[in-house]
Amino acid sequence: MAPTYREISGHFGFKSTKAASDHVHALEKKGYVRLHGKLSRSIEIVSSEPDSTDHVVSIPILGEVPAGKPEKKEENRSDTIAVDETIIGNCKGQRLFALKITGESMTGRSICDGDWVIVDADASPNEGEVVVALIDGDNTLKTLAKKKKRFYLKSENPDYPDWIPMEEMIVQGVVKALIRRI
Repeated sequence: MAPTYREISGHFGFKSTKAASDHVHALEKKGYVRLHGKLSRSIEIVSSEPDSTDHVVSIPILGEVPAGKPEKKEENRSDTIAVDETIIGNCKGQRLFALKITGESMTGRSICDGDWVIVDADASPNEGEVVVALIDGDNTLKTLAKKKKRFYLKSENPDYPDWIPMEEMIVQGVVKALIRRI
């Protein structure tokens, strides 16, 4: 049986039942308890600890992508990575995948060798966004840029060249998040 506010006040040494009520309402906001109207003893415990898996998304790892010279990379679905939804935003219905970065052409955007990126295959790419692209048959990770009405892939490190497609460029996804192990 749930305690009354008077019993909660007595147990914790509060001077008023208002203090107990404020604490119970704070617990309700955090999702630990549920109140059923203004009835006495109407506090229901929802969970003794928050369920941390409620907002975790399992994203398939598809291998590596070069942040440097584009290379042929085969999709290598090896595992999944669990990411909290607050990091990537609302992702319901989106096709997301994770890739490990190899190379240093994107250090100007703080994307380094060994980092992981979460990519949205359904997002419409915009100029200035970091994308995973297939350029003339090879994969790479670069910034989508435009010059004279023509899109190209911009390196964010002066030691690496930009890439202009000779035949075709297909954006495979837009980077939504970066994960780095320290």
